[in-house]
Amino acid sequence: MLFWGASFPMRAILDAIPDDGYGSREGDAYREYLPSPTRRKRAAIAAPSGAALTGVCGGLIRDMLQRGHRVLAFAPALSSKDLRQLAQMGAEAYSLPAQLAFLDKYRRMRELSTILADAYPDVVLVQSARNGATSVAAAKMARIPKVVTIVPELGPAFMEGAGASAWGERQAMKAMYRAIFAWSDSVIFHSPHDRDYVRDRNLLSKSKLHYIVGGWGEDLRRTVQRELPPLDRGLLFLMAAPLDRLQGVIEYCEAAKAVRQKSRRARFFLASTPGSMVSPLSAADLKPYREFIQYIGPVDDAVSAIARCHVIVAPSYGNGAPRSVYQALATGRPLIATDTRSCRDFVRQGLNGYRVAVRDAGSIARAATQILQRPDLLPSMAQESRRLALRFCDVNSVNTLILETLGL
Repeated sequence: MLFWGASFPMRAILDAIPDDGYGSREGDAYREYLPSPTRRKRAAIAAPSGAALTGVCGGLIRDMLQRGHRVLAFAPALSSKDLRQLAQMGAEAYSLPAQLAFLDKYRRMRELSTILADAYPDVVLVQSARNGATSVAAAKMARIPKVVTIVPELGPAFMEGAGASAWGERQAMKAMYRAIFAWSDSVIFHSPHDRDYVRDRNLLSKSKLHYIVGGWGEDLRRTVQRELPPLDRGLLFLMAAPLDRLQGVIEYCEAAKAVRQKSRRARFFLASTPGSMVSPLSAADLKPYREFIQYIGPVDDAVSAIARCHVIVAPSYGNGAPRSVYQALATGRPLIATDTRSCRDFVRQGLNGYRVAVRDAGSIARAATQILQRPDLLPSMAQESRRLALRFCDVNSVNTLILETLGL
């Protein structure tokens, strides 16, 4: 049965993907990373969306609050659900004007600078440099003592394989990044390759204080390694990402079509997760692939679906590493991911999966076929993924470095 509705009940995950038939194990040992703060402070987080605040920044906000700090959370057009979730965490949420045109950006900057000047936090964390120019400018206008900017990714204009049409946008973004980095007291990169890129092009001063973390990370106490499901219902592939062209959804669907036409042992699933979308896909875009893909609908947290599959596919090429990459590593799942600056460090070629070319459905299909031909390698690949998670993706380590950088 194929599922392609606009909305979808959560039980569809259980219906569409075979049950794994096992319970979770205890997580890895946890240790406190930071001593208790000597002084309670005020911290502000500015993000491009409510999903970014409650999702990728949710754990960081909780850590700040648990350490006794006051947290102000800013994002445009916060929904009632976002406001409720942030209030339940204990953060003070502020919904900013939607950013649709230049005047909206100016209005948002003025409003945010006024709020920041009144609250006067000790530090402002800008969650995304690509979408954070107005937030950094507002913090400087309000004379906030410390501004820290995170660079999860540089954006579609800087992706590997970007065409000549992106040249103009790339030049404008370079000027913006140069200003953002100059105005920030510290910069945190998710990828050392992005850091090298901006330094090689003199966008980031060599004297600028900066750090590198392994993405947003995953809570390895909660997301534990799971046993691989049996192969009696086929080898199960899953892509969990926002339904956006830059996430490589169409390439994944084309690869599924190519593999399914040759082997019925492979089954392909698609789940949509929250996130910003630059080039969203419609139901009509996905309809031609109903015969080859089982769509299991929107999910807030893809861990359950990931645990029920053998291989996670993440062909993103414009918006950084999707969260499913971290969740796959934490759960212990082989990965097929694009060979981009954001993703390449999380895949050891042939050891825990395969890196594939950007915008190349054939490359994805070949990688899936390689795994189909050697299912005996799945357990060792799963172990290597978990090892990489422990090395790069422990959210406690990531949040610790961010908190230290913020002085919290």
